[in-house]
Amino acid sequence: MEKYDKRTLDNHYRDLIPRNGFLFKFIKKDNDFIHTFVEGDFITNSITPTAMVIGKKLTDFLPMEQANRKRRFYEIAWHGETVNYEGEVGGIHYVASLNPLMVDGEVTEVIGTAIDITDKKRNENKIRELEKLAVVGELAAGIAHEIRNPLTSIIGFTQIISEKIDDATIHEYLGIMMRELDRINSIVNEFMFIAKPDETMKVSTNHINELIIHVIKFMEPQSNLKGIRIIFESQAEAITAICDHNLLKQVLINLIQNSIEATDENGEEIKITLERVSADQYAIHIRDKGTGMTSDRQQRLFEPFYTTKEKGTGLGLMICRRIIELHQGTIEFKSALGAGTEAAIRLPIKIESCE
Repeated sequence: MEKYDKRTLDNHYRDLIPRNGFLFKFIKKDNDFIHTFVEGDFITNSITPTAMVIGKKLTDFLPMEQANRKRRFYEIAWHGETVNYEGEVGGIHYVASLNPLMVDGEVTEVIGTAIDITDKKRNENKIRELEKLAVVGELAAGIAHEIRNPLTSIIGFTQIISEKIDDATIHEYLGIMMRELDRINSIVNEFMFIAKPDETMKVSTNHINELIIHVIKFMEPQSNLKGIRIIFESQAEAITAICDHNLLKQVLINLIQNSIEATDENGEEIKITLERVSADQYAIHIRDKGTGMTSDRQQRLFEPFYTTKEKGTGLGLMICRRIIELHQGTIEFKSALGAGTEAAIRLPIKIESCE
């Protein structure tokens, strides 16, 4: 075999580094795998610096579960087989290939290449979400149609009976019936929104500061029952934006409601801030000091019909995100178990299709 010094070999390896990826080498020493080379844009952009990898074992820079999974792939490659697998580090998804280098029938080192496929994964997830929404929308349209007509009749007749009867006890029962019927009606409206969201959107120019204050006043009786204060801080001059007043109000009510339910009755506060982040964008943040969420739960927040509540359809946050997307904005959550939750909404001042 022709001999090369290490610098010449490393320069040769650099020529093989894939764009938006990285190249690495490892050997087996003392029954463990040691990385001898790593370089590429992927490593530069990730949270794992080169110094944490070169000369290190998998367990030196990866969680044990992740390290054990990769070690299995490394073992297969060390026995002379090419291995392809997918992985994730620092929120970046990649596909990797391990290629054993053999001398006289023995593996002397393994050369690995990895390519960033984060965008591809993100697009795949988006397609799956759209497919789910299509199925849910079709189901929702059928349910809403079948329920709405008889529900309208029941509500109408209940109101007529309530007006004709003087008995206080029966009036109380009829009041309970009406509240429950209103709840059913709100669920039907959620289904109708999922089925045809674009048809329900009616935009106009609105004062965002005033809209938030109105929502807070609406939610305060509920928060006061738990001794929770809702604080509003505006970090900007009055913001005027094009939006659907009722739909944006629905999003804020839903998020504040979730914060109230997640916060203990101990005099805590929910803080809402409004800020202009650029000439054409503004942001609304809703922070609570509630129970917080695990990372697994955060990943499922927008799944249709996913809920941890005893009462609820599991559609609220999915609808919130759909409303924000219709406004050409984004909604994100930051949370940790026992450390509260922050919902961050970013919206344009002017919706492009409404210019």
